[in-house]
Amino acid sequence: MPTDTLRIVDLYYVFPYLLADLEFPKGAGVKGRKLAGTASRFNTLPSPKTFLAQSKGLHKLIVAALAGRELISGDALKVGIVKRTENLVPDELLRHATPEDLDLAGYLGTKIATVPLLGKEGLKARSKLMEFRYDPT
Repeated sequence: MPTDTLRIVDLYYVFPYLLADLEFPKGAGVKGRKLAGTASRFNTLPSPKTFLAQSKGLHKLIVAALAGRELISGDALKVGIVKRTENLVPDELLRHATPEDLDLAGYLGTKIATVPLLGKEGLKARSKLMEFRYDPT
């Protein structure tokens, strides 16, 4: 997946209430709205779009670390693509995941991360988190 797709999906994972503002792809809205839950004063961002832009450097460090641990392909990352390797996620990380975490991650990975990134129907446009008007079509 493109690195910008991962950035958007990661934001939805950390702040699932933002899913409520997503224009869902066909067939993904019912579960997405359920997973969104509700925002509270403890889990809201003043500007998700600004937060996403400001956290770009942090995402670069994170994916570089994942490539260093060979959980994603370093070669693919050089061209802006995040591609899993066959290496397993460490058990220690999986032990800390709740069933809700796994459900949300599964949904985001299969229903949201698979939406093309670019264009009027792409994830950038649907999420309203990144500019899409100048995307190549």
